[in-house]
Amino acid sequence: MESSVRLIAVLTIGVMLLVSSCASEATDASTTVLTTATIVTTTSIAPTTTQETTPPTSSTTSTAVVTTTSSTTTTPPPTTAPDPAPGIVTNLTVGIGGGSGEVMAEWDRGPEPDLDHYNLWYSLAPGGAKTLLGAVNHDPSAIGAPAYDAGSGRTAYVDFPRAQVEGTECYQVSAVDAGSNEGSRTAELCLPVVPPAAVSGFIVDIGGGSGEVFLKWTRVSEPGIDHYNVWYSELPGATKTLFDAVAHDPGSLEPPAYGIGATEIGYIDFPRNLVNDRQCYQISTVDTDDVEGARTTEQCLSGL
Repeated sequence: MESSVRLIAVLTIGVMLLVSSCASEATDASTTVLTTATIVTTTSIAPTTTQETTPPTSSTTSTAVVTTTSSTTTTPPPTTAPDPAPGIVTNLTVGIGGGSGEVMAEWDRGPEPDLDHYNLWYSLAPGGAKTLLGAVNHDPSAIGAPAYDAGSGRTAYVDFPRAQVEGTECYQVSAVDAGSNEGSRTAELCLPVVPPAAVSGFIVDIGGGSGEVFLKWTRVSEPGIDHYNVWYSELPGATKTLFDAVAHDPGSLEPPAYGIGATEIGYIDFPRNLVNDRQCYQISTVDTDDVEGARTTEQCLSGL
């Protein structure tokens, strides 16, 4: 019996060492280890009789079960940043070209290395829906007519024919890169409203002396002039009223206006009360787009 106890103790210690060893290895590993040990001990003792003494036999069966569970970490694949759209085109200008129905749109080429071309958008009226007028290559050496390299990092486009009506003929430009990403369009820009030049050589004097006031001015030489507005007030500095419209073309002049030589226009205002510092006038130029230029300095009757 004492031998059986010793044998059981030895086997138990062995199993404990085995379990301890497995637990130690599980601790050192990078994965989580669950260890289960099952020990079954069986002791057989032969019956004792008075005639024969048989030493007890002891047998022990030990079973150890080890279960290991591994934990795996998955690394996500690397991500690629999306290709951003090009920036807004800068310094768009719109103006009249050669004067025969040509409108010029011009802009700075963008700095992005992958730019491919520019889209030019058009509408007749401000705020109107734009149509794609053309695509212009970004590479200056590959630009084709009606566009061209304008120098200093700028590209120009000749839009012909156009009516060249000031305040109309409106454009936008957008940049497109090699990946077909289109940037935002520029702000809309239309043909600018440019007032005509002011009249020069304007004088006010006495006419025939019987209540006539004589006006004279020099015709404006720039193209596109339609007529002249004559503004009047009796007193200096007073609000002027539109008194008459005088044709620019000498062949279209009607009384009381008339041509003086090839460059001047005369006008008789009758009847007027001829008093110094009364009968005050201004003249303004009006072009074919009905845009009025600046008025002349006020001139009043004096020197009587």
